Amino acid sequence: MAAQTSGAYGPGEWPEVPLKRHELVPILITAGVWLVFLILPLVTITTSDVTLGVRILGFAGLAAFAGIYLGHFVWPWPYRTLPHWANTAAVTVLLCLCILATIPSAGLNAFNFLPFTLAIWIFPHRLKVGFPVAVGLAAIWLLAALLVDAREERFWLIVPTGLALVIMLALRLAMEREERSRVLGEELALSRQRERVGRDVHDVLGHSLTVITLKTELARRLMDTDPERAQAELDEVLAISRQSLAEVRNTVGGLHVPELGAQLASVRTALAAAGIAPGLPDPAAVSTLPPDRRELYAWCLREAVTNVIRHAGASRCTVTITADRLTVSDDGRGLPCPVPPVTGRGSVPGPASDAVLVMSGAGSGLRGMRHRVTEAGGILSVRPAQSGSVRPGTIVEVIL
Repeated sequence: MAAQTSGAYGPGEWPEVPLKRHELVPILITAGVWLVFLILPLVTITTSDVTLGVRILGFAGLAAFAGIYLGHFVWPWPYRTLPHWANTAAVTVLLCLCILATIPSAGLNAFNFLPFTLAIWIFPHRLKVGFPVAVGLAAIWLLAALLVDAREERFWLIVPTGLALVIMLALRLAMEREERSRVLGEELALSRQRERVGRDVHDVLGHSLTVITLKTELARRLMDTDPERAQAELDEVLAISRQSLAEVRNTVGGLHVPELGAQLASVRTALAAAGIAPGLPDPAAVSTLPPDRRELYAWCLREAVTNVIRHAGASRCTVTITADRLTVSDDGRGLPCPVPPVTGRGSVPGPASDAVLVMSGAGSGLRGMRHRVTEAGGILSVRPAQSGSVRPGTIVEVIL
């Protein structure tokens, strides 16, 4: 009976309106399969040595019990003006009346109806409501088992009653735990998706808007002295803005994956527009890297170079890429307020192990970059290029 309320509504939930047509068959099957346990009282009523009227009363009580039980799942809230527990209590009273009708012909086999009366309280209700009521019903059944003249059969009335209660409670708790795990998993997946989309949109727009700003400022300065070049710069701004719009749309749809070769070309354009001399590898030289590393390096390269353009005040930016390392260095003003990082994969190999620094006031771009690198199993190192210099510069290194 644990499966009765699983599925569309989850444990502890109860549909407040009649089920839709496509929901009827699955619910009736999962709830009705347990009626097989009423075969024993049915056989007993059929073979009992009672009058025809008593036997008909037993059949009617059994049929009504099955109909009310199944109907409760099809239309669980018959009296909308009453609270949930009151509706279930009314159904319980009707079920008990049906059981009383079967006792003259079914005898002690009427105890087979017990699990069904417990189930409609344990599974659809929250435990704080269903548990005490189910325990009370089980206690009444146990008291009845002690009072009837069952002789040696009393044991088989008491033990199954207690076991039914324990088993259903265990199933109910397992269902609730599974449901909570499912909900937490969905919330975590949604949170990760939102974080990924936010990170991707930031990385896409941060770089593109920086280039657009630089080229727009350059075009404004050239308006009077070189109108043709200013027009060319504005045409590039228009092309970049259109490309950025497409990238944002693709990112929101989960389709955008940056390509490292194209990103190197974009970085060269952005650095030139900012008046920073670029030192970049040949895009063809990185085409043999694994696809996952090319994607990670493309995201990190975009954010690192955007930071150089925005904050470094550098005159040169150099990028080197190998199979296990991306390095972006500049000769700018350096890092404000560096602090030692905490890494999760041991010390950084090579020179980075001597002085690995991160910015204490790191913005969302650097945090997003670190998150990407951590997910890939690597380390993000941010440190001065020349410690002690007036313009120490910065080295951003992704180590895999």
